[in-house]
Amino acid sequence: MTDVLNDTLYKTSRGSTNLKLKNLNIGKEINIKFELIAFKIHYVKNIGNFRMIIKIILTMLLFVSNYAFSHGNIDNKDGACTLNIGHERSIHLSAYQPSTHEGEVFCQGVPDVVDTTIVLDFMEEDSKGFAFAFSIGYMNNEVLEPLSSLPFQLYPQGSILLNFTPQAEGKYRAKVMYLDKEGHDTSKEFDFYIGELGPNSREPSSTQQIVKWIFIFMLVFGGIYLVYTKRVNREKGEL
Repeated sequence: MTDVLNDTLYKTSRGSTNLKLKNLNIGKEINIKFELIAFKIHYVKNIGNFRMIIKIILTMLLFVSNYAFSHGNIDNKDGACTLNIGHERSIHLSAYQPSTHEGEVFCQGVPDVVDTTIVLDFMEEDSKGFAFAFSIGYMNNEVLEPLSSLPFQLYPQGSILLNFTPQAEGKYRAKVMYLDKEGHDTSKEFDFYIGELGPNSREPSSTQQIVKWIFIFMLVFGGIYLVYTKRVNREKGEL
């Protein structure tokens, strides 16, 4: 009788232990599942945050680059230094500073704060039959201060010559306008630089340097973030 009772107690105890172990294993599985769910949520959040950061950086990059080149308008491919006005009319731009750089020809910028001459040469023969106007001013904290201008008139020689004296180093804004046969005016603005590098210079300007470093930062940050998330993912998978 005692043996039967002991055997019954042993089986009951063993069954209770197995039940506890089973419940413990179920609890562990539930905890692991919750941890995996929490990790997935965290991972998705991180990916979402990463994508949002990338979008912000790309937007900043686009804004800064647009700001840097918004008034370039000069096609300097292969040294052409050409200003396109409308769809069918182009002008060749040349700049001179004979007092300090005699014989040298510049494009969209000159090195010294001295008397400067800008020459616009028509690239289409029929441009000689249209009235043109040309002006330039100093951009003082993005406020245009007019310096020199030529009124609407014909240029049968095919060239426009404008002399002006710069106020300081920095950015200047020039504007070319012409009247078509119907009397409608078409204008084109471009930036001109004194003593600093412009967007078409062989060396990058300060704004272009900023754009470059933002792009490099974006690549480095993105690479580090991807490596980090992959490592976290691997560590979570090993648990």
